[in-house]
Amino acid sequence: MADLLRWAPLPQPQVCVACAQRLKPITGPRCPACGRAQATATICYDCERWGDDFVNHAVFPYNSDLKAYMQQYKFQGDYRLREVMQPILRRALAREVYDVLVPIPVAAETWRTRGFNQVTAWLTDQPYQQALVVREATKSRPQSSKTRQERLRAQQPFQLAPNAAMVLQNQRVLLLDDVYTTGRTIRHAAQQIYLGGAETVTSLTLAR
Repeated sequence: MADLLRWAPLPQPQVCVACAQRLKPITGPRCPACGRAQATATICYDCERWGDDFVNHAVFPYNSDLKAYMQQYKFQGDYRLREVMQPILRRALAREVYDVLVPIPVAAETWRTRGFNQVTAWLTDQPYQQALVVREATKSRPQSSKTRQERLRAQQPFQLAPNAAMVLQNQRVLLLDDVYTTGRTIRHAAQQIYLGGAETVTSLTLAR
C-alpha cells in the first residue's frame, strides 16, 4: 500500500506463484541431527552411523524441484536464480543462534568456470567470514558425481584461511552450505573450524 501511495514501482516477486507453491519447506517430523524429513522425529539411520552429536538444520527436502533449481543455478551458472532463495535463507538464518557465519567455500577452479560461490550469492545483508579455503591439491571431480561411499572416503578438502582463528576463537559458528547429502563435507568443515578455536559448530543447509 505504501508503494501505491508513493507511486513507486511495485517490487517484483523473485519467483512466480506456481514455482513458489512447488517449493515446500520441511515442516513435519525430521531427524533432529541432520534435518531429514521423515515419518518420526527420531535420529535417522545415517546419523546413527555417524555416532556424534553434530546438528544440521535444513530448509527443504532435496526433491526433484530442488534438484532442478540447483542444476540451473549451480551447475549451469544462472546467477539470477540466487534471488529466489535469498529471502528464504534470510528468514532461516534469523532462526539460528550463532556468533559467526561461515559459508562453505568453492575451489579456485570453480570460481574460474562458474564465476561465483552458490552459497555466498544467497547472502545479502548477512555478515559472514571466509574462514575456510579449499585445499586445491585435494580437489577432484564434483561431489555431485560421487557415490555415497566415495563421498564418505573423501579426504579433508578444507583448511583454515589466514587469521581465521582471530574470528573463530570461543565463538558459536554456523556453517552454511547448499545440500546436506552424507554429512561428510560439513563435518570436514566443522573439524577445521574447531581447530580454529570455535566453541560450538552447527550448520544450516538449503536442502537435505
